[in-house]
Amino acid sequence: METRQLRHFLAAVEHGSFHKAAEALHVSQPALTKSIRRLETMLGLALFDRHSRGISPTPYGDALALHGA
Repeated sequence: METRQLRHFLAAVEHGSFHKAAEALHVSQPALTKSIRRLETMLGLALFDRHSRGISPTPYGDALALHGA
């Protein structure tokens, strides 16, 4: 896991949206999404539930946020 991926993940948790997290970090939304997808692939699990109105952490995402912050 790269520090950048953890920073992207934590921003997405905080903002509840990949778009808003990308804006806060001054990166493109596709770059942030790709970074988080790579992290999910590396861990072998989903960190977010994706909804039409944003995202919410899965139980695994909650655990990572708790320990990664």
